[in-house]
Amino acid sequence: MKRLLLITLCLTSLFWSEKAQAQDPQFSQFYASPMYLNPALVGSTDRGRAGINYRNQWPSLAHSFTTMSAYADFFSKAIESGVGVIVNQYRESFLNYESNEIGAAYSYKMRISDALVMRTGIQLSYFSKDLNFEQLVFGNQIDIDNGQVIGPSGEAFDRGKKVDFMSASAGGLFYTNTLWIGAAVHHINEPNQSFLGEESRLARKFSVHAGYKLNLGNGRRLRTISYAFQERSVTFALNYKKQAGFNQLDAGMQFYFQPLVIGGWYRGIPVQTVDKVIKNESIIGLLGLEITPDLSIGYSYDFTVSSLAGSTGGAHEFSLTISFGQIVKRTRRDTLLPCFKY
Repeated sequence: MKRLLLITLCLTSLFWSEKAQAQDPQFSQFYASPMYLNPALVGSTDRGRAGINYRNQWPSLAHSFTTMSAYADFFSKAIESGVGVIVNQYRESFLNYESNEIGAAYSYKMRISDALVMRTGIQLSYFSKDLNFEQLVFGNQIDIDNGQVIGPSGEAFDRGKKVDFMSASAGGLFYTNTLWIGAAVHHINEPNQSFLGEESRLARKFSVHAGYKLNLGNGRRLRTISYAFQERSVTFALNYKKQAGFNQLDAGMQFYFQPLVIGGWYRGIPVQTVDKVIKNESIIGLLGLEITPDLSIGYSYDFTVSSLAGSTGGAHEFSLTISFGQIVKRTRRDTLLPCFKY
Protein backbone atom coordinates (compact mmCIF):
# COMPACT_ATOMS: atom_id res chain seq x y z
CA MET A 1 0.00 0.00 0.00
CA LYS A 2 2.87 2.36 0.79
CA ARG A 3 4.31 1.78 -2.66
CA LEU A 4 0.94 2.40 -4.33
CA LEU A 5 0.52 5.69 -2.48
CA LEU A 6 4.08 6.68 -3.43
CA ILE A 7 3.39 6.04 -7.13
CA THR A 8 0.01 7.80 -6.94
CA LEU A 9 1.42 10.92 -5.32
CA CYS A 10 4.29 11.13 -7.82
CA LEU A 11 2.06 10.72 -10.86
CA THR A 12 -0.80 12.95 -9.77
CA SER A 13 1.66 15.73 -8.98
CA LEU A 14 3.20 15.19 -12.42
CA PHE A 15 -0.02 15.36 -14.45
CA TRP A 16 -2.39 17.44 -12.32
CA SER A 17 -0.35 20.25 -10.77
CA GLU A 18 -1.53 23.78 -11.51
CA LYS A 19 1.40 24.11 -13.92
CA ALA A 20 2.79 20.85 -15.27
CA GLN A 21 6.42 20.30 -14.28
CA ALA A 22 7.18 17.15 -16.27
CA GLN A 23 10.85 16.43 -16.91
CA ASP A 24 12.57 14.39 -19.59
CA PRO A 25 13.78 10.87 -18.69
CA GLN A 26 17.46 10.59 -17.82
CA PHE A 27 20.37 8.20 -18.23
CA SER A 28 23.15 7.65 -15.71
CA GLN A 29 25.45 6.68 -18.61
CA PHE A 30 24.70 9.97 -20.34
CA TYR A 31 27.80 9.89 -22.56
CA ALA A 32 26.78 6.44 -23.85
CA SER A 33 23.74 8.13 -25.43
CA PRO A 34 25.46 11.07 -27.14
CA MET A 35 22.56 12.14 -29.38
CA TYR A 36 20.25 12.23 -26.36
CA LEU A 37 22.74 14.44 -24.52
CA ASN A 38 23.62 16.99 -27.20
CA PRO A 39 22.89 17.20 -30.97
CA ALA A 40 26.43 18.55 -31.44
CA LEU A 41 27.75 15.05 -30.62
CA VAL A 42 26.22 13.58 -33.80
CA GLY A 43 29.05 11.98 -35.77
CA SER A 44 31.57 12.80 -33.05
CA THR A 45 33.56 9.57 -33.62
CA ASP A 46 34.31 10.70 -37.19
CA ARG A 47 32.90 7.37 -38.50
CA GLY A 48 29.71 5.32 -38.25
CA ARG A 49 28.22 4.43 -34.87
CA ALA A 50 25.07 2.84 -33.45
CA GLY A 51 23.98 2.25 -29.88
CA ILE A 52 21.17 1.35 -27.54
CA ASN A 53 20.51 2.30 -23.90
CA TYR A 54 18.00 0.73 -21.53
CA ARG A 55 17.10 1.96 -18.03
CA ASN A 56 14.83 0.29 -15.46
CA GLN A 57 14.20 2.74 -12.64
CA TRP A 58 12.81 1.81 -9.20
CA PRO A 59 12.39 -1.93 -9.95
CA SER A 60 11.24 -2.71 -6.38
CA LEU A 61 7.98 -0.83 -6.90
CA ALA A 62 4.89 -2.70 -8.08
CA HIS A 63 4.91 -0.81 -11.38
CA SER A 64 7.77 -0.22 -13.78
CA PHE A 65 9.47 2.94 -15.08
CA THR A 66 11.56 2.07 -18.14
CA THR A 67 13.43 4.16 -20.72
CA MET A 68 14.96 3.01 -24.00
CA SER A 69 17.03 4.98 -26.48
CA ALA A 70 18.46 3.75 -29.79
CA TYR A 71 20.49 5.83 -32.21
CA ALA A 72 22.72 5.69 -35.28
CA ASP A 73 24.95 8.40 -36.72
CA PHE A 74 27.60 8.87 -39.37
CA PHE A 75 30.29 11.45 -40.15
CA SER A 76 31.21 12.69 -43.64
CA LYS A 77 34.72 14.09 -43.94
CA ALA A 78 33.88 15.62 -47.32
CA ILE A 79 31.40 18.07 -45.79
CA GLU A 80 32.73 17.97 -42.20
CA SER A 81 29.24 17.03 -41.02
CA GLY A 82 27.47 14.37 -39.01
CA VAL A 83 23.92 13.07 -39.50
CA GLY A 84 21.94 10.78 -37.24
CA VAL A 85 18.58 9.42 -36.14
CA ILE A 86 17.37 8.65 -32.62
CA VAL A 87 14.37 6.75 -31.23
CA ASN A 88 13.40 7.14 -27.56
CA GLN A 89 10.66 5.45 -25.55
CA TYR A 90 9.57 5.96 -21.95
CA ARG A 91 6.98 3.74 -20.27
CA GLU A 92 5.21 3.81 -16.91
CA SER A 93 2.99 0.80 -16.29
CA PHE A 94 0.71 2.18 -13.56
CA LEU A 95 -1.15 4.51 -15.93
CA ASN A 96 -0.13 2.74 -19.13
CA TYR A 97 1.68 5.99 -19.91
CA GLU A 98 3.99 5.88 -22.92
CA SER A 99 6.06 8.54 -24.63
CA ASN A 100 7.67 7.85 -28.01
CA GLU A 101 10.11 10.07 -29.88
CA ILE A 102 11.81 9.83 -33.25
CA GLY A 103 14.27 12.51 -34.24
CA ALA A 104 16.80 13.47 -36.89
CA ALA A 105 19.93 15.50 -36.17
CA TYR A 106 22.71 17.27 -38.04
CA SER A 107 26.06 18.58 -36.78
CA TYR A 108 28.88 20.59 -38.31
CA LYS A 109 32.54 20.37 -37.33
CA MET A 110 34.79 23.43 -37.56
CA ARG A 111 38.44 23.79 -36.54
CA ILE A 112 39.08 26.96 -34.52
CA SER A 113 42.84 26.49 -34.15
CA ASP A 114 45.43 23.70 -34.30
CA ALA A 115 44.25 22.44 -30.90
CA LEU A 116 40.62 23.60 -30.63
CA VAL A 117 37.56 22.26 -32.48
CA MET A 118 33.95 23.41 -32.37
CA ARG A 119 30.87 21.34 -33.20
CA THR A 120 27.33 22.67 -33.52
CA GLY A 121 24.19 20.61 -33.93
CA ILE A 122 20.42 20.81 -34.40
CA GLN A 123 17.67 18.22 -33.94
CA LEU A 124 14.01 17.98 -34.82
CA SER A 125 11.86 15.34 -33.12
CA TYR A 126 8.30 14.03 -33.38
CA PHE A 127 6.68 12.99 -30.07
CA SER A 128 3.64 10.81 -29.46
CA LYS A 129 2.33 10.32 -25.92
CA ASP A 130 -0.46 8.05 -24.63
CA LEU A 131 -2.12 7.95 -21.21
CA ASN A 132 -4.91 5.82 -19.68
CA PHE A 133 -6.90 8.12 -17.38
CA GLU A 134 -8.95 5.22 -15.98
CA GLN A 135 -5.94 4.19 -13.86
CA LEU A 136 -5.66 7.52 -12.02
CA VAL A 137 -6.32 7.47 -8.26
CA PHE A 138 -7.85 10.59 -6.67
CA GLY A 139 -7.93 11.67 -3.05
CA ASN A 140 -11.62 10.90 -2.59
CA GLN A 141 -10.91 7.24 -3.38
CA ILE A 142 -8.46 6.75 -0.49
CA ASP A 143 -9.72 5.75 2.96
CA ILE A 144 -7.66 7.94 5.32
CA ASP A 145 -8.09 5.44 8.17
CA ASN A 146 -6.45 2.44 6.51
CA GLY A 147 -4.96 3.84 3.28
CA GLN A 148 -7.06 1.56 1.06
CA VAL A 149 -8.36 2.63 -2.34
CA ILE A 150 -12.16 2.27 -2.32
CA GLY A 151 -14.75 2.86 -5.05
CA PRO A 152 -14.57 4.80 -8.30
CA SER A 153 -13.48 8.43 -8.37
CA GLY A 154 -16.58 9.80 -10.05
CA GLU A 155 -14.39 11.61 -12.57
CA ALA A 156 -15.35 11.10 -16.21
CA PHE A 157 -12.46 10.66 -18.63
CA ASP A 158 -11.99 8.90 -21.93
CA ARG A 159 -10.38 5.49 -21.67
CA GLY A 160 -7.23 6.66 -23.43
CA LYS A 161 -5.78 9.93 -24.61
CA LYS A 162 -3.05 10.71 -27.12
CA VAL A 163 -1.10 13.84 -27.96
CA ASP A 164 1.41 14.47 -30.77
CA PHE A 165 3.82 17.37 -31.23
CA MET A 166 7.15 18.46 -32.70
CA SER A 167 10.17 19.57 -30.65
CA ALA A 168 13.34 21.41 -31.75
CA SER A 169 16.73 21.18 -30.00
CA ALA A 170 20.22 22.59 -30.54
CA GLY A 171 23.66 22.37 -28.98
CA GLY A 172 27.32 23.26 -29.24
CA LEU A 173 30.62 21.74 -28.14
CA PHE A 174 34.24 22.95 -27.85
CA TYR A 175 37.05 20.46 -27.32
CA THR A 176 40.76 19.73 -27.46
CA ASN A 177 42.57 16.40 -27.15
CA THR A 178 42.19 16.48 -23.36
CA LEU A 179 39.14 18.54 -22.38
CA TRP A 180 35.70 19.58 -23.58
CA ILE A 181 32.76 21.79 -22.67
CA GLY A 182 29.34 21.77 -24.28
CA ALA A 183 25.78 23.01 -23.84
CA ALA A 184 22.39 22.05 -25.26
CA VAL A 185 18.82 23.30 -25.22
CA HIS A 186 16.00 20.81 -25.80
CA HIS A 187 12.36 21.70 -26.56
CA ILE A 188 13.27 25.20 -27.73
CA ASN A 189 9.71 25.73 -29.01
CA GLU A 190 8.14 24.52 -25.71
CA PRO A 191 5.47 22.39 -27.42
CA ASN A 192 2.02 21.92 -25.93
CA GLN A 193 1.76 18.41 -24.42
CA SER A 194 -1.71 18.63 -22.88
CA PHE A 195 -3.95 15.56 -23.13
CA LEU A 196 -7.09 17.62 -22.43
CA GLY A 197 -6.92 20.23 -25.18
CA GLU A 198 -5.72 22.92 -22.79
CA GLU A 199 -2.24 24.45 -22.58
CA SER A 200 0.53 22.53 -20.84
CA ARG A 201 3.91 23.48 -22.27
CA LEU A 202 6.88 21.12 -22.15
CA ALA A 203 9.55 23.30 -20.56
CA ARG A 204 12.92 23.87 -22.19
CA LYS A 205 15.70 21.68 -20.85
CA PHE A 206 19.10 23.37 -20.47
CA SER A 207 22.23 21.30 -19.95
CA VAL A 208 25.94 22.05 -19.58
CA HIS A 209 28.55 19.28 -19.67
CA ALA A 210 32.32 19.37 -19.36
CA GLY A 211 35.20 17.02 -18.74
CA TYR A 212 38.92 16.40 -18.69
CA LYS A 213 40.87 13.29 -19.72
CA LEU A 214 44.23 12.40 -18.14
CA ASN A 215 46.47 9.84 -19.83
CA LEU A 216 48.04 7.46 -17.29
CA GLY A 217 50.53 5.97 -19.74
CA ASN A 218 50.40 3.15 -22.25
CA GLY A 219 49.69 -0.47 -21.43
CA ARG A 220 51.01 -3.47 -23.32
CA ARG A 221 51.32 -3.41 -27.11
CA LEU A 222 48.32 -4.68 -29.04
CA ARG A 223 48.32 -6.66 -32.27
CA THR A 224 45.60 -4.61 -33.93
CA ILE A 225 45.38 -2.02 -36.66
CA SER A 226 43.41 0.51 -34.62
CA TYR A 227 46.01 1.30 -31.97
CA ALA A 228 49.48 0.22 -30.91
CA PHE A 229 49.12 0.12 -27.11
CA GLN A 230 46.40 -0.46 -24.55
CA GLU A 231 45.03 2.83 -23.24
CA ARG A 232 45.34 3.76 -19.57
CA SER A 233 43.41 6.90 -18.65
CA VAL A 234 41.10 8.55 -16.13
CA THR A 235 38.35 10.94 -17.20
CA PHE A 236 36.54 13.46 -14.99
CA ALA A 237 33.21 14.92 -16.10
CA LEU A 238 30.00 16.62 -15.02
CA ASN A 239 26.59 17.22 -16.50
CA TYR A 240 24.26 19.90 -15.10
CA LYS A 241 20.71 20.22 -16.35
CA LYS A 242 17.71 22.39 -15.56
CA GLN A 243 14.12 22.03 -16.70
CA ALA A 244 11.30 24.15 -15.28
CA GLY A 245 11.69 24.07 -11.48
CA PHE A 246 13.93 21.00 -11.54
CA ASN A 247 17.73 20.96 -11.62
CA GLN A 248 20.33 18.22 -11.22
CA LEU A 249 24.07 17.61 -11.32
CA ASP A 250 25.89 14.41 -12.25
CA ALA A 251 29.61 14.41 -11.47
CA GLY A 252 32.18 11.63 -11.38
CA MET A 253 35.11 9.85 -12.94
CA GLN A 254 35.89 6.85 -15.07
CA PHE A 255 39.03 4.69 -15.21
CA TYR A 256 39.79 3.09 -18.57
CA PHE A 257 42.23 0.19 -18.43
CA GLN A 258 41.60 -1.14 -21.89
CA PRO A 259 39.50 -3.21 -22.35
CA LEU A 260 37.96 -2.61 -18.87
CA VAL A 261 36.13 0.49 -17.64
CA ILE A 262 35.31 1.21 -13.98
CA GLY A 263 33.47 4.38 -12.98
CA GLY A 264 31.73 6.12 -10.10
CA TRP A 265 29.25 9.01 -10.08
CA TYR A 266 27.29 11.22 -7.72
CA ARG A 267 23.87 12.63 -8.59
CA GLY A 268 22.45 15.50 -6.59
CA ILE A 269 23.18 19.07 -5.50
CA PRO A 270 24.44 18.92 -1.90
CA VAL A 271 24.42 22.71 -1.49
CA GLN A 272 20.66 22.88 -2.12
CA THR A 273 17.76 21.77 0.05
CA VAL A 274 14.06 21.10 -0.51
CA ASP A 275 11.92 21.44 2.62
CA LYS A 276 15.17 21.36 4.64
CA VAL A 277 16.20 18.07 3.02
CA ILE A 278 19.54 18.05 1.17
CA LYS A 279 19.21 17.21 -2.53
CA ASN A 280 21.12 13.93 -2.57
CA GLU A 281 19.78 11.37 -5.02
CA SER A 282 22.16 8.58 -6.04
CA ILE A 283 25.63 7.10 -6.02
CA ILE A 284 26.26 5.31 -9.31
CA GLY A 285 28.65 2.46 -10.03
CA LEU A 286 29.67 1.57 -13.60
CA LEU A 287 31.38 -1.44 -15.16
CA GLY A 288 32.14 -1.61 -18.89
CA LEU A 289 33.94 -3.91 -21.28
CA GLU A 290 35.38 -3.33 -24.74
CA ILE A 291 34.68 -6.70 -26.34
CA THR A 292 36.35 -5.66 -29.61
CA PRO A 293 37.70 -2.30 -30.80
CA ASP A 294 34.27 -1.73 -32.40
CA LEU A 295 31.94 -3.22 -29.76
CA SER A 296 31.48 -2.03 -26.16
CA ILE A 297 28.96 -2.81 -23.43
CA GLY A 298 28.29 -1.13 -20.10
CA TYR A 299 26.25 -1.72 -16.94
CA SER A 300 25.53 0.75 -14.15
CA TYR A 301 23.49 0.68 -10.96
CA ASP A 302 22.06 3.66 -9.07
CA PHE A 303 22.30 3.30 -5.29
CA THR A 304 19.57 5.58 -3.97
CA VAL A 305 20.77 7.80 -1.09
CA SER A 306 17.70 10.05 -0.81
CA SER A 307 14.73 9.50 1.52
CA LEU A 308 13.47 6.88 -0.98
CA ALA A 309 16.43 4.58 -0.20
CA GLY A 310 15.30 1.05 0.62
CA SER A 311 11.93 1.42 -1.11
CA THR A 312 12.67 1.75 -4.80
CA GLY A 313 15.50 -0.68 -5.60
CA GLY A 314 17.63 1.98 -7.31
CA ALA A 315 18.00 1.72 -11.08
CA HIS A 316 19.62 -0.68 -13.54
CA GLU A 317 21.04 0.61 -16.81
CA PHE A 318 22.62 -1.12 -19.81
CA SER A 319 24.37 0.30 -22.88
CA LEU A 320 25.68 -1.18 -26.12
CA THR A 321 27.79 0.75 -28.65
CA ILE A 322 28.92 -0.42 -32.10
CA SER A 323 31.29 1.47 -34.40
CA PHE A 324 31.45 0.76 -38.12
CA GLY A 325 32.68 2.13 -41.42
CA GLN A 326 36.07 3.37 -42.49
CA ILE A 327 38.01 5.44 -39.98
CA VAL A 328 38.64 8.95 -41.30
CA LYS A 329 42.30 9.37 -42.22
CA ARG A 330 43.97 11.44 -39.53
CA THR A 331 47.02 13.67 -39.36
CA ARG A 332 49.04 14.97 -36.44
CA ARG A 333 46.91 18.13 -36.54
CA ASP A 334 43.68 16.24 -35.94
CA THR A 335 41.96 16.81 -32.60
CA LEU A 336 40.12 13.82 -31.13
CA LEU A 337 37.14 14.26 -28.85
CA PRO A 338 38.29 12.83 -25.46
CA CYS A 339 34.85 11.72 -24.27
CA PHE A 340 34.01 8.67 -22.20
CA LYS A 341 33.97 5.14 -23.50
CA TYR A 342 30.58 4.79 -21.75
